[in-house]
Amino acid sequence: MTKQMKTILCAVMAAAVVLMAVCAGNYLSLGRQLRNTERQLTESRSVWEQIAAEKEELQKDLKSRKAELREAKLSLTESTERAEGLKEEIQQLKADIEHLSQSAASVP
Repeated sequence: MTKQMKTILCAVMAAAVVLMAVCAGNYLSLGRQLRNTERQLTESRSVWEQIAAEKEELQKDLKSRKAELREAKLSLTESTERAEGLKEEIQQLKADIEHLSQSAASVP
């Protein structure tokens, strides 16, 4: 091997070592990025699961309250109908009382 060939080989080996160092640095940087991304994904998933659980609870509460509202509307409708019936009965009773009062007044 000639001196020039040895110099070229040394330069190529030095370039290879520098390239390996750059690649190793890039590899380590990508590894850190991956760990950070995985950590962020875990945190995001945790928050998402918490929000999903809260949503399910709110949906259960909403369903329960809708059922209560339907029941209250039905009760209100029934009460309104009953009140109208009672008003008619009261009017009839007042008319009967008035009729009886007039009958009692006409009897000596």
